[in-house]
Amino acid sequence: MKSVQQFSAGFNPGDAISNQMLEIRSYLKDLECKGDIYSENIGAAKLPFVKKYKAYKKSSKDILFYHHSIHSSIFGFLRSFRSPRILIYHNVTPYHFLKSYDLKMSYLLKKGREELKEMQNRFNLVFAVSKFNQKELEELGFENVGILPITYQLSQPISRIDKKNSEIKKILFVGRITPNKRQDDLIRLAHAYKSLYGDRFQFYLAGFSSRELYLYREELERMLDFYDLRKNILITDFLADQELKNLYQEADVFVSMSEHEGFCVPLIEAMVHRIPILAYEGGAVPETLNGSGILFTEKKFPDLAILLNKILTDDSFKNQILNGQDLRLEEFKKSESKLVLRKAIENLS
Repeated sequence: MKSVQQFSAGFNPGDAISNQMLEIRSYLKDLECKGDIYSENIGAAKLPFVKKYKAYKKSSKDILFYHHSIHSSIFGFLRSFRSPRILIYHNVTPYHFLKSYDLKMSYLLKKGREELKEMQNRFNLVFAVSKFNQKELEELGFENVGILPITYQLSQPISRIDKKNSEIKKILFVGRITPNKRQDDLIRLAHAYKSLYGDRFQFYLAGFSSRELYLYREELERMLDFYDLRKNILITDFLADQELKNLYQEADVFVSMSEHEGFCVPLIEAMVHRIPILAYEGGAVPETLNGSGILFTEKKFPDLAILLNKILTDDSFKNQILNGQDLRLEEFKKSESKLVLRKAIENLS
């Protein structure tokens, strides 16, 4: 059997990169390729094939995948190996978003972006998970950058449920609690909505909150008190798969204020669960939506609150949005990520 090993800075259940690594591993097994996942930092994962990177026993016969999103010891560890190497670029969050909250993380992001220049000519093949990321690499001088779309969420069967009509409207955002995701702006939107339409809504901010960003989390908590939104906004922290699925199934609308995304998997998950999307045009979000959902370019919160209410109360408008998202989802299902992987393995074998 061919051997394909995957490496990343971290592995955490529910993380988009980690989930894609699992999907790739599953598909590679179909190609009769064996291999494990190696990371510098391993979260709560108890999977036997997820290991610390120093446990890797190098072999010139291995094909090595490196998923890059932040500085770690992994690139330095891999760069001296003679094995064929593939870079998969997930984007590096600009460090300025975190500079006021976590200098260590800011440094790792700054260093991770600087490392991109060192990665040229160090990999046999280079892929980006979006055209947005591809453009970043090309501007740095990378050539022949392919696209490897993130498709793992489409492989999971979704049981449709009829959403119950309720006076309490449920609004959802899914993403790590971090400044670039702008949960603070979601709270400002909730305040504007409450001022105009009352408090018959529940806003779920679902995402992992790291210890390193406790200052940002503390800022959000104080905002809830300042705007008197404790009863209306729930910051869930990490959720198990079924708990998150339940939130998707119950949500009436998905709202994103994120200002930097290399792809934004939750947008596709919202489409899969047939939730109308209202999203700011940050990073790769316009590409991911590709004309579907409702995209906005300015954060005028009273105007956005009116638009949000129209989505929540106007069934014709909501169905128009959902029909557009359904078409985008069908386009996305036609992506050939498995074919791209198969050709890459064949070329390097």
